Amino acid sequence: MPAADNEFQRLAPAGLHGKSDEEFGVFMKPRASKPQRSSKCLVYFLAALVLLAAVALVFAFAVLRVETPDVELTSVAVKNLTHGSSSSPSFNVTLTAEVSVQNKNFGAFNFEDGTARVLYKDMAVGEKNFSRHHVEARKTTRMNVTFDVRSDRLRDDKNLSSDISSGRVNLTNYAQVTGKVRVMKIVRRRTTATMNCTMTLNLSNGSIQDLVCR
Repeated sequence: MPAADNEFQRLAPAGLHGKSDEEFGVFMKPRASKPQRSSKCLVYFLAALVLLAAVALVFAFAVLRVETPDVELTSVAVKNLTHGSSSSPSFNVTLTAEVSVQNKNFGAFNFEDGTARVLYKDMAVGEKNFSRHHVEARKTTRMNVTFDVRSDRLRDDKNLSSDISSGRVNLTNYAQVTGKVRVMKIVRRRTTATMNCTMTLNLSNGSIQDLVCR
């Protein structure tokens, strides 16, 4: 009878079999690529810079840009009109003009004392000083200027006789406004606006006709 120790045969230990990286790889999630993530961040950063630059350009051109204000003669009233004849040509009249100053800027416009003139054939027949004014941003201010117009101020009246005979005297109203525009305490610029308007004084009915400003 065989010995008791021989009744049971010892089992040989199972051999260990290592799995390859490829086999483990079936169950492992692939890691994200770091260079690809960095490139996306760079694209987003550059796009943000371009957007900010575009906003800055729009702000600079639309808000910080300084434009010359518009000065216009909006209406003229006639008073105390007298005139002579073609043989003794002369005219005297009081003109009350409404002058508007339109400030198109995003900052206030402060202009200094100035002078407006009424001209006949490029010769002054009336002159009036006006005081300094403050025009708010994107606003329009109006001021009344009264001219005492007299033909005896003319140095040469050789053309006046025909105008008196026709009953129509062509006049020009000229003014120059100089001041400073200040935008958001960033931009301060000195600018000069001019007014050049032509009109016709009708001697028959005492009115101003064909008022044109340019």
